[in-house]
Amino acid sequence: MQNNKTTIYYFSGTGNSLRIAKCLKERLNECELIGIAGLMKQDSIKATSEKVGFVFPVNSWALPKIVYDFIEKIDLSKAKYIFTVTTMGGFSNQYVSPVLVKLLEPKNKEFDAVYNLRIFSNNIWGSKRINPVPTKEKGDKRRKKAEAKLEKIAEIISNNQKGKVKKGSVYPMKDEYFSFLKEVNTMDEKYYVDENCNGCGICQQICPVDNIKLVDEKPEWQHKCQMCTSCLHYCPQIAIQWGEFTLGRERYNHPDITVKELINQKQV
Repeated sequence: MQNNKTTIYYFSGTGNSLRIAKCLKERLNECELIGIAGLMKQDSIKATSEKVGFVFPVNSWALPKIVYDFIEKIDLSKAKYIFTVTTMGGFSNQYVSPVLVKLLEPKNKEFDAVYNLRIFSNNIWGSKRINPVPTKEKGDKRRKKAEAKLEKIAEIISNNQKGKVKKGSVYPMKDEYFSFLKEVNTMDEKYYVDENCNGCGICQQICPVDNIKLVDEKPEWQHKCQMCTSCLHYCPQIAIQWGEFTLGRERYNHPDITVKELINQKQV
C-alpha cells in the first residue's frame, strides 16, 4: 500500500461515535475525519484514500439510513483497505456486518475489519427498562472500556491486518430493518416541544440533516429524520419529547464532545 493516509467517514447523534472516531484519529498516522452528513449534500462522492473507515452508531440492529445511503453512494474504487467501527447499546449489532457486506458486493469490494464497541443506547424513545441512560459511574466505565479496545483495533488497522467480518444472511431481519429504512424519515411525526421551549434554536443547528425549521421560534420537523436523537438529547431545556416515551427520562450528552463539534459534522 503506497498511500498511508486514512480517511474516516463518521456519523454521530449524541457523541459516542464522534468520540470513537476522534480517538482512532489520534492513534492512526495521517488520518482525517469527514462527516457523512456534509458529504451527502454532494451529487457524487469519491474516496481518494487507500485506507477508508466508517464510524457510526448502530440503528435497528444495523446501519443508520444516512450511513446505508452513503456507503451505497460512495465510490470506493481507490480503497485497498476498508474498515468499520460502530458504537452500540446492549448487543444490538447482529446485522451490521451482513448489511455492510451486501452494500460492497456491487462495488466488488470487501470489508477487511468490522468492530462493534458496546457503550450504551441513546434510544430513550424505546423501552425504559431496556434502554435507561446510565449513571455517570457506569457511563464512564463503559466509555473507558470501549476506548481501551481501540488500542488493539488501531494497531490492526495500521498494519492492514484482517479482522473478523461476519458474512451471515440479512434475511432474518430483512423485513424489519428495511421497514426501518423506509419509515425512519417520518418517525419525527411524534416529536414535539413542551412549554419549556425557549426558542434557542440549538435543535435546528445540531440536526445533522437540517430536518428542523424554527417557526415562530418553535421547532418543526421536516420528515427527513434519521432518529439520531441529537435534538432530543441536546435541548438545554429538555423541552423536546417523542410521544409519551421520553417524558421524565434523563438525557445524554457525551462529556467529551461539544455541541459545536456535532454541528460541524454537517459542514462540507
